[in-house]
Amino acid sequence: MDQPTTSLRDAIEAAIDTPEISQAAPVTSENTPAPASGPAPAAAPGETAAAGGADLNALAEGDTTEKTAAERARDEQGKFKKAEKAEGIQPGPKSGPKPQGERAPASWRPEVREHWGQLPEPVRAEVVRREVEVQRTLQESAEARKAYDAVMRTIQPYEAFIKAENSNPLQAIDNLMSTAARLRTGTAPELAHMVAGIVKQFGVGRFGNAFIEQLDSALAGQHIQADPQQMALQQALDQRLAPMQQMLSQFQQAQLVQQERVAQEAQGAVAQFLERAEFGNDVREEMADLLEIAQRRGQPMTLKDAYKKACMANDRVRAVLAQRAKAKQAQVGTAAAQKARSAAVSVSGAAPMGALKQDATDVRSAIEAAIAMSSR
Repeated sequence: MDQPTTSLRDAIEAAIDTPEISQAAPVTSENTPAPASGPAPAAAPGETAAAGGADLNALAEGDTTEKTAAERARDEQGKFKKAEKAEGIQPGPKSGPKPQGERAPASWRPEVREHWGQLPEPVRAEVVRREVEVQRTLQESAEARKAYDAVMRTIQPYEAFIKAENSNPLQAIDNLMSTAARLRTGTAPELAHMVAGIVKQFGVGRFGNAFIEQLDSALAGQHIQADPQQMALQQALDQRLAPMQQMLSQFQQAQLVQQERVAQEAQGAVAQFLERAEFGNDVREEMADLLEIAQRRGQPMTLKDAYKKACMANDRVRAVLAQRAKAKQAQVGTAAAQKARSAAVSVSGAAPMGALKQDATDVRSAIEAAIAMSSR
């Protein structure tokens, strides 16, 4: 399972939800003189525009004082001085973006994810928090899991010997480490007894008493001679097979590089497709089976085709898709019925089909009646 990413929708909603710095109440002072009861002199049009622009700038900068243009002082050139910010008024901290649980966790089953939008916001926030904790725990334990996998890969070639001794990997590692420690730190009698046991178990037990003579020669520093004819035959074979072995090694290396490159490209394409597909994590096993079968039969199959077939093969995903199709069909039927009802209640200017036919009393009435009959 992966962490929730920040989409363009999340960024926009976070920007909209971030509250602006609230404007504080006007700061009053006891020394501020009361405004005059008489009408204030009218300002010039240019001065009014300048005052309005200055007030807007002060508001945009977060100025909490509400002074009019008439109350603000002017400089030597007759322009308004910049208003001083009131002391003690500090803008509050902006709240961060609200966590948005737009999508249900990918680890949920498809039929359960359909109810994600119906959950209350606190419940969705708690689920997202829990998913984040799980992802963080998995990331923190990644190194430990890698070390465990490395140890198991190292032990795997010798797993048959461990099972033959009715042991397990941890016990086998402990036995090897204890043996190495005794070989390095044991006394002479202990070491002689241990080596004698090893010779009897793995030397004489496999090769017979002839192993004792070979061991004695090896301890005396004598080189054990092999069969000269066998050595000559082995050297001749090695010389003849050397070019072929080199060619085979180069071919295998090139083939391995090609396979790794193709595998990496395929993994990248599949990962991108599954990330975009809604039910990708739910039907990936079915997709793998379909692609493998198609490859064995030599039939081309795209990821999109495999995804469609896998969705139909998965009972849970198929049930969700069928439910959505039924709901969509019901919406279409409701819209058609509403449209039919709207057309039925519309007012028509033509006379009803079942109206009684009245005889024309003059020429004009006869013409109008003929036109009405022909237009039906």
